[in-house]
Amino acid sequence: MSHAAPSTTPETIEPPAPIWRRRHATTWFFFGGLGLWAFLLLVPHVLLGNPAVIPAWILLGSGLAAATLLLVMVRRLQPGDGVTIPVLLWAVLVGGFVAISLGSTFDSLIGVAATDLRDNPRDVGLFFAGVAEELAKIIAVVIIAWRLPRKTARGGLFVGGAVGIGFAVLENLWYIGQGWAQGVEDTQKLAAGATPIETIIAHPSFEAARAAVGRTIFDPVGHPLWTALLAAAVFAAARNGRFRVTLGVVLAYLGVAIMHGLWDGNAVVWGLLFPDNPALGILSLPTLVVLVVVFALVWRAWARRINREAGVVSLHVPRRRRTKA
Repeated sequence: MSHAAPSTTPETIEPPAPIWRRRHATTWFFFGGLGLWAFLLLVPHVLLGNPAVIPAWILLGSGLAAATLLLVMVRRLQPGDGVTIPVLLWAVLVGGFVAISLGSTFDSLIGVAATDLRDNPRDVGLFFAGVAEELAKIIAVVIIAWRLPRKTARGGLFVGGAVGIGFAVLENLWYIGQGWAQGVEDTQKLAAGATPIETIIAHPSFEAARAAVGRTIFDPVGHPLWTALLAAAVFAAARNGRFRVTLGVVLAYLGVAIMHGLWDGNAVVWGLLFPDNPALGILSLPTLVVLVVVFALVWRAWARRINREAGVVSLHVPRRRRTKA
């Protein structure tokens, strides 16, 4: 009686997913970074009196939310998008610096023009920040993506979002640094015998932390979202691998520029509407909340449409299949 020889074919074992692809990786990344941010401030600086960690603390505060958003984007990349992880990193680093260089130049030119017109240059600059900065960022997007062989609307979402992330991090550095400088100035003005609460509020880290938290909360619905939407329109208009300026691109640019201008200038709007009642300026905060909801809904509708056209069922990374032992 013959017996079949046992199979010597080795079992196919699915390799473990990279740590950044695992479930809840983005949650661990964000809250781990948040814990490190608090540790840098409280232990080396406050308890041990080491001021050398402050630049690292400011850098981490300015980039944590943006880096988390980039991780989310990387996890959702698909082969048909025509965009790779190196392209996204290149867009963040190089695109961010190109965009901030052009954006600061355009903003300064608008400020000079507003001064010549005898208007308030700061208010005019806030209203037209979207016109200047969205133009700067989309120029950076075109430079980064010029040689990409495949240009799709979904790919534009990723490249535009990455350039917006780079721009946001560099801009956040300025705001958080300004918060620290303001805290130093307040500390110097603090009178002798101040209460503990006044001492804490006047500490430079308090102002810087407040700026960092504000930027962290609103980063995802700011520069990355606006530039992603505009870049998606620019990529969708491309033909034979070449970018084109179409009516759709112009309308998308005007749309994101208006969204950006409303975001930056909403407090100015309330001041213009009610010049005799400055107390109503407090309405700028709920206005920001409303704008966040509106921007999120616009993003959701546009992203879903793009994904339907690309045949992508979900924006989320599918869970790994679990096999029984």
